[in-house]
Amino acid sequence: MNRFVISILLLIQTISVVAQKGSIKGMVTDAKTQESLIGTTILLKGTSQGTITDFDGNYLLPNINAGNYTLVVSFISYDPQEFEIEVKANEEIVLNVELSPATLELAGVEVVAKANRESENMLLVEQKNALLATQAIGAQEISRKGISDAEGAVAKVSGVNKQDGVKNVFVRGLGDRYNSTSLNGFPVPSEDPEYKNISLEFFSSDVIKAVGVKKAFNSEMIGDVGGAVIDISSKELVGSGELSASGSWGMNTATMGKDFLVTDGNSSLGFAKDAGSATATEYGFKNKFNPSVQNFRMNQAYNVAGGSLLSNEKMSFYLVGAYNEDYFYNEGTVRKTATTGRIDEDKKYKKYISNTSHLLMGNYLYNLNRDNVLSYSAMYIHTNKGYFGEYVGYDAEIENRGGEAGDPSITRRQQINDNTLLINQLSAELKLTDKIRFNPGVSLNYVKGSEPDRRVNNMFQSQDDGLLRFYTSQTSQQRFDSDLNELDLNLKAVFNYSLSSEEGNSSSIDFGYNGRIIDRDFKAIIYGLELNNKAYTFNPENPDLDQFFNQDGLGGIREAGTNFYIDIYNNTYTVKSYVHTGFVNATYQFTPKLVVSGGVRMDLVNTTVDYKTVITTPGTATINKNYLLPSLNSRYSLADDHAIRLGLSKTYTLPQAKEMAPFEYVGETFSSQGNPDLQPSENYNVDVKYDYYISTDELLSVGGFYKHIKDPISRLEEYSAAGYLTYRNIADYATAAGLEVELRKNIFKQAVEEQMNKLSLGVNASYIYSLVQFDFTPNKWGVPDIPFTDKESALEGAAPFILNSDISYNYRKSKTNLNATLVLNYTSDKLYTVGTSGFKNTIEKAVPTLDFIFSSKFASHWGINAKFRNLLNPSYELTREPDVDADPVVLSNYKKGLSLTMGVSYNF
Repeated sequence: MNRFVISILLLIQTISVVAQKGSIKGMVTDAKTQESLIGTTILLKGTSQGTITDFDGNYLLPNINAGNYTLVVSFISYDPQEFEIEVKANEEIVLNVELSPATLELAGVEVVAKANRESENMLLVEQKNALLATQAIGAQEISRKGISDAEGAVAKVSGVNKQDGVKNVFVRGLGDRYNSTSLNGFPVPSEDPEYKNISLEFFSSDVIKAVGVKKAFNSEMIGDVGGAVIDISSKELVGSGELSASGSWGMNTATMGKDFLVTDGNSSLGFAKDAGSATATEYGFKNKFNPSVQNFRMNQAYNVAGGSLLSNEKMSFYLVGAYNEDYFYNEGTVRKTATTGRIDEDKKYKKYISNTSHLLMGNYLYNLNRDNVLSYSAMYIHTNKGYFGEYVGYDAEIENRGGEAGDPSITRRQQINDNTLLINQLSAELKLTDKIRFNPGVSLNYVKGSEPDRRVNNMFQSQDDGLLRFYTSQTSQQRFDSDLNELDLNLKAVFNYSLSSEEGNSSSIDFGYNGRIIDRDFKAIIYGLELNNKAYTFNPENPDLDQFFNQDGLGGIREAGTNFYIDIYNNTYTVKSYVHTGFVNATYQFTPKLVVSGGVRMDLVNTTVDYKTVITTPGTATINKNYLLPSLNSRYSLADDHAIRLGLSKTYTLPQAKEMAPFEYVGETFSSQGNPDLQPSENYNVDVKYDYYISTDELLSVGGFYKHIKDPISRLEEYSAAGYLTYRNIADYATAAGLEVELRKNIFKQAVEEQMNKLSLGVNASYIYSLVQFDFTPNKWGVPDIPFTDKESALEGAAPFILNSDISYNYRKSKTNLNATLVLNYTSDKLYTVGTSGFKNTIEKAVPTLDFIFSSKFASHWGINAKFRNLLNPSYELTREPDVDADPVVLSNYKKGLSLTMGVSYNF
């Protein structure tokens, strides 16, 4: 009874205390543009009570004791405002604030909270005040343009293009090996042994705060880079709390009205099952050769995100969970030719592709005080791609493979790629003294990349009886299994010493250590299913290959009464890599207009690749080098809104581990093999850029660059018309130069009280010139002469002309916000593969794309969106010119189809 009475009294006291409190809420906007300012700091002066505005510029300060207060509203590069307010019990004060842009530089502004880098305007402010030439695209712009992942975001930056069939992007004509990917400033490993960088498609828009593309370099940045450092910033809490849920549903027009063939081996949620294995006497595979047939499949995506301030607003957390499921179908043509243009292979194909991804992310921040912050980030990403392809048509070698001239050739390829990435990052921003700041950090990443049970079958259809038979040539029927496991440890300890206490003076010295330790293990098993029974036939309408390949049909070599025997080929390589770095970088502000930064970086690189493959004797490839990397950067402000930047730097490019291991990877349309004699490249970089900041959301930028690459590395087609690819240092040097232009301009903008109408245009374009003059003699490492067809060439993947453009309409009134955007991209013809042995270069033809994106928020909580992608539905073509006077041959041709998506969201 006493406990009950005490509880009632405590409840009454709590209600009484709450009843004596009031609250303040409102919206913060730009005084000129009327756009909401995300991440604005709201603080009751002299107290610990404060918050920041949310994605719509709204804020709420609850549970304020009655009394008189000074409310401080501040945002980077805006003049702060103070308001004298009397808070009364049981009353809610509504205070909307308009902030005016300030003329102070970012370095001279002290703020309570971090700037919100999701905002387009905020990123433009950062770009304006940065010493290095940099570009970034934030969550706000990603949403407006309907971009689904980091790859799509980077592809909207000037000088960046995508090569069809190749993961990741080309920056200023330089591909995967010349770029570097990081998350929150820490390097991230690749999930695919074929590539240096992790697939940017891994990072969906659900977790992206901003994506930065840094094309100019200083001594604090990674040394193994030549094109750009692509840094993804993960989302953090904006405001005092958030909880949202969204879903979207759509389809690709190419999949409509078609049964969908699905490769056996995945669960219903998109995780790879145990595929089993085999020995010479045990057929232990669990997956079938025969695909399942499913009805029309709809694309779908679901997302839940939320976070809150904790412990008197000193701590905050933000969590994201997402699930995506997409289906694609396309029909096309693939061909192989002789040097004269004679067609050796001509096939039509059908591909069925399903993509599934699972994502979990958590960010935790602890503010020890306003100058010291601890942060921890964790991310789990799982992606699964299921693929079934059937190729039917002419094969000039059919008579050597068991058939007769004119018999149609049929190839079936089934593949599952199942990848998992685990990321853990711990870092701190500490103020040791008034002049010294310390930024330590550590990240530990784990990657597992699996290709379980790839299945390949080659058959032909006899013209005599119409039945299917297997190719009789060796390894024409096979299963393949590979696993990559990698641990990646990154360490950093960075000190900043301020040389001046004068407000607005950015003079300082940065010095510190970076370390990266990589332990990779890769193994692959090829199961050659060789025929004992070469006369077996199948019904072409429904070929049941599992009746042939099973335990009962397995025997020894040429064993009578059995269908097949198994040859097993094991391939492995391990990688141990250590990169230890010391650096120093000094920044000095000579005048309010001129800032110069110079530094040097020493990288100690030791990489060892031990390989054991079936195509060569076991061996070791090593790189043991020390790199001294100087850099010089400057910014000169012609006026408050005009700046010129200059960057000079030296960097290097290491070969990928797989490129150094003589392991043969059999791809969909090509085979590739590493080269243990491959050597690193050295890059000398020059960047010049002029920026005119027309207003808080308008920009004109013109930039130029030049790169001299010593011992450039390239993938090339060597000694084979069938697509045998390898990696070489193809010349003594290569050069790349170009011009980049960007314009962001408001066509019209009307702002009256709480209503705004805006029509804006964004355009960026680039022209890139690249040249490689090939070396026709053995180089100093004794690499055999390469029979290049031409004396010189452009760089692989370097599109001479790239255009990105968008036109957007935005309407905002009270709780309603509407956006409509039309996005255009054009990439000109570009080199796909360097030609050798009489074969001309392979060219990827120009591609234009057009998307329309619509989104709307209403009634404070609800949002809807619609995305119409690939409206032009262009053809993707690879062509090659013959060495005689004839028309170019189309080697590959297909269309992707239109994608239509509708979505709904709710903010609690």
